[in-house]
Amino acid sequence: MCDIFALSAGYNYTAQDYLPVFAEKAKENMNGWGIGFFRDGQTLVEKSSEQVFTGDQVHESFQRLARVIDSRIIVSHISCPRSGGRHSAHNNPFALSFLDHIWLFVNVSKRKEIGEYQTANEPRLESDLYAARIFEYLRDQILEQVEKYPYASLYGAIRVSIRHLLSDYPGLYTFFLANESVLFGFSNYRRLQLLKKSESLGDILLITSVRERLSPEQWLTIAPDVNSPGKLLAVAGPDVLHYGDI
Repeated sequence: MCDIFALSAGYNYTAQDYLPVFAEKAKENMNGWGIGFFRDGQTLVEKSSEQVFTGDQVHESFQRLARVIDSRIIVSHISCPRSGGRHSAHNNPFALSFLDHIWLFVNVSKRKEIGEYQTANEPRLESDLYAARIFEYLRDQILEQVEKYPYASLYGAIRVSIRHLLSDYPGLYTFFLANESVLFGFSNYRRLQLLKKSESLGDILLITSVRERLSPEQWLTIAPDVNSPGKLLAVAGPDVLHYGDI
């Protein structure tokens, strides 16, 4: 089972204390990895089809990136044997430009029928992974909602877009969607763990699908209720702005 990680802070942060631990905790997922972040108005994505953890050591390039990346938002994905692993281009994160932002997307969803979806918008993602189709579908729905209701909130547009996704392609979804200043997380089947932690420059917020805690602190576990269609949260800096059912 794939795993995802996100960090959100009010300042550029280097996640060297958490990304390698994330890789180690998710070491059963051995078919590739990716890290996405923002720098100087640009979206940068580093991917590899190599195993993130071999022997007793995290992949050297993954460790190096954890040390040098500094960004207000960082997302990462570690692939399971059923996702990615053939070529680095097939791995999460994916990036798309819309609404005057470049967005990053990491996903651990289970829905094969979404692979049939064909977007009419540009740009299109070349990967044949389900994650790419989910991202394109959400992008298209968000754009449609913003066009219909230009004064509605972005949170509302994303919430409605996810509702349409679950209606058109019912299934199990857990993903992070982020631009350079705001992070959205959704899950209707995987538990997510959250930690708000104080650092020397301020607070940061960590979110991961890994079951084990990434540090000794007391992490908050959130999960959709039995009768819930799924939980959506919006994060800016270290603060959760919205959290609730879609």
